[in-house]
Amino acid sequence: YDNPQIGETSVLLINQAIMIPSMMNILLCPMQCRLNNVSVNDVPKFLVKNPTANDHLVIIPSDDDVMSFLHIPLKLQGVTSYFPVRAATLAEYENDHVLKFHFTAEAPDWDPGSSSFASQEDSMLELF
Repeated sequence: YDNPQIGETSVLLINQAIMIPSMMNILLCPMQCRLNNVSVNDVPKFLVKNPTANDHLVIIPSDDDVMSFLHIPLKLQGVTSYFPVRAATLAEYENDHVLKFHFTAEAPDWDPGSSSFASQEDSMLELF
């Protein structure tokens, strides 16, 4: 990801994702990202009652520095939120000075059909 605001490149690591070579876009599952401590604030600013800098933004904790976070502002194309990315070069990937950020976890195995998500949600509904 090339941050246009500060002119810095970061490597975004996406594990356990579906790659469709014919697609120009990368589709991410927000729940899968959230389970990896990534904040996905996908409501557009114009739909938020009191918008802040953290609305319509993805916030990813750094793998390299516990005090470092990458803030990626989202854009809209129609009703779809997105941000532009490109493939990292091998030199960028291997460069220790380029921060790495995991969008999704390497483990445990991602099973979007797992009944555990419904069970966890149902247990929360009992609180209200």
